[in-house]
Amino acid sequence: MKRLVFAAAASVAFGSVAVAQARDHARYEACLNGIEANADAAYEDALAWRYEGGGWPARHCVARALIALGEEEEGAFRLQALAEAPDGGPTTMKIVYLAEAGEAWMNAGHPTEARRVYARAVEMSPQSGPLWLGRARAAAEMGEWAAVEADAAQAISHEPQNFDAWRTRAEARLELGDLNAAEADMNRALRLAGTDDETVAVLLIRGRINEARRTGG
Repeated sequence: MKRLVFAAAASVAFGSVAVAQARDHARYEACLNGIEANADAAYEDALAWRYEGGGWPARHCVARALIALGEEEEGAFRLQALAEAPDGGPTTMKIVYLAEAGEAWMNAGHPTEARRVYARAVEMSPQSGPLWLGRARAAAEMGEWAAVEADAAQAISHEPQNFDAWRTRAEARLELGDLNAAEADMNRALRLAGTDDETVAVLLIRGRINEARRTGG
């Protein structure tokens, strides 16, 4: 689940790369693809490209490479700066940067920062289910279950078939003591589960609901 918004953002990034100059398209794609294979090499290439005048595609690749190298905080700061920069690319890309920054803050163990960044992204793209879900996940790490429930509900409204949104709201409602509503969401998530791991995650919630009913907790 931690990779959900980051993966969604990456797909948007490749869909938006056409806004870069055609001659930079291949280099941008190669840089992003190269991060997984060799993050050090991709980082060095992105730095060189940036100094050559690579613009926002080069700066984006630098930040992504830093995150892959374990420098999540530095990468997140750079992504946020790029999102606010006048030369940071089109709005679509700025939403991508913020989504990726939120994911980096989550992976670095800073849910408060992640929630703040996701909130900014939601302001820019209020119809995005993954962004609302990212904000919900950050709130869950903070134990703010009412906020989790509200944000997951927003995610559901925009993506009714989103398994993670239903599972997240089920957990929030369980934590808030609304067992009937939690069970309803849990059952919906169970119907949407597409893998064994997803099914197990939902069944664990069902077990917690049953235990709460048994103990009156």
